[in-house]
Amino acid sequence: MYDTILLPTDGSDNAELASDRAIAVADTFGATLHVLYVVERTRDDPETKGIEEKVSEELNRGREVVEGVEKRAANGEVETTTTVEPGVPRSTIADYAEEHGIDLIVIGSTGADDPTDKLLGTVSKFVVNEAPADVLTVRPDESLSGPD
Repeated sequence: MYDTILLPTDGSDNAELASDRAIAVADTFGATLHVLYVVERTRDDPETKGIEEKVSEELNRGREVVEGVEKRAANGEVETTTTVEPGVPRSTIADYAEEHGIDLIVIGSTGADDPTDKLLGTVSKFVVNEAPADVLTVRPDESLSGPD
C-alpha cells in the first residue's frame, strides 16, 4: 500500500510526534522513510547582517534533526533517506513528494512557526491540499502545550 513515506520535519514537538508515527507506519508497511528538513530561504537583503551564519546554523540543526530520526528508525530496522535543503517549506515538501514518488506524507498538524493554530498550520494545510500523495496529519500532544 505504502512503499515510500515522506516525513517533513522542523524538529518541533509536534514534528517529533509525527516522526514516531511515520516510523511506525513505515515499519508496518516495510516502506522506505524519507526524512526532509527544509531550511527556509531568506530574502537576499544587504541590510541583513549575519545571514550566512544563520543559514549555516539552520543547516546544522537540520542535519541533527534528520539524523536523530534516522537513528530512531534504524532501531526498528526502517530504511531511511535523509535530506536537508533550502527552500520554501510548503512547496519544497510538495515538490519533493512528486519528484520521489512518495505514497504517503506524515506531517505534524502544526509546526514550530505556528504552535497556537489548533487545526492546521499553514505548511500542513498547503501540503494537504497540494501534495500528490495521501497525507496523514498528526495532532499535537495537548499535554505538551499546557492548558488553554
